[in-house]
Amino acid sequence: MAKGADTDNLLRSLPEKEAALGQDHPKLAEYLSDLGTQLYGESRFSEAKKCFERALAIREKTLAVDHLDIAASLANLGMVLLAEGDFACAEPKFKRSLAIQEKALGVEHPSIAAGLNNLAELYRVLGKHDAAEPLYKRAIAILKRQYAESSQEATDVSNNLGLLYYEMGRNSDAEQLLRKVLEAQEKFYGPDHLVVAVTLTNLAALFTERDQFNIAEPLHRRALAIRESALSTEHPKVAESLNNLGWLYHQHGNYARAESLYLRAIQVWQATLGMDHANVATCMENYADLLRKTDREFDAVVLEQKVHLIRRKEPN
Repeated sequence: MAKGADTDNLLRSLPEKEAALGQDHPKLAEYLSDLGTQLYGESRFSEAKKCFERALAIREKTLAVDHLDIAASLANLGMVLLAEGDFACAEPKFKRSLAIQEKALGVEHPSIAAGLNNLAELYRVLGKHDAAEPLYKRAIAILKRQYAESSQEATDVSNNLGLLYYEMGRNSDAEQLLRKVLEAQEKFYGPDHLVVAVTLTNLAALFTERDQFNIAEPLHRRALAIRESALSTEHPKVAESLNNLGWLYHQHGNYARAESLYLRAIQVWQATLGMDHANVATCMENYADLLRKTDREFDAVVLEQKVHLIRRKEPN
């Protein structure tokens, strides 16, 4: 059964769980957290947020204020708020979660590294690079002391630091770190793992920015092939790779190939995430630019109007 179908089955079973356990049972909070995590993984952020909010409310009502389950719920909620772009609400969630963990576990516990990484990710998205870098480095140092120099956990955070360097324009540092991350991930997870696809995509973006088309193209193609094989041809992550590859061809002037990829990406995202999802708008913006470059001004304007309507519906 497809993962999305599993998640929908869990959603349908929620009323039964509520009836059996009661509205404020810790086991219901656990169920909601697991369900929210699956929804988050499928980019169903609005539904995930409702689950995480309910789980947090139950735990705050039934547990001590500094319980680690509350910290976990705060971190989960922070992650989905970050994904939705609600940065102002995400930051206090991450900070409170980290404070609870540091009090309960000490500053050297591996879980602290996860909290530091979450907060650093927020600052990276906000462009607060100077605030993010030391948090990533502290997290990596903790993980290397607790596990090993090239542990999976340290590799994951190193990947985020590599992205930070890329965004700061430190491309040499970014490439060096991301190549090490890719090598480690292929060792830990295998060459066809979804985590590997993410790093391939990040490296491809770096080379795209450098106009190194011949290096970026096979990386994007490999990422797409991994996602199509591991997920399905109609998965949102596949649409992401289609859009990325389309943008590469777009920038290189191969408009016909780019257009077919954009159209397929839009179709998949609309079917899986909804007609008004931000990803749909982003791909439509790319496509509208392509339409202008191929002398289809009217079509570009029509598409931009659709984008405008979608953006108006997005949360501030």
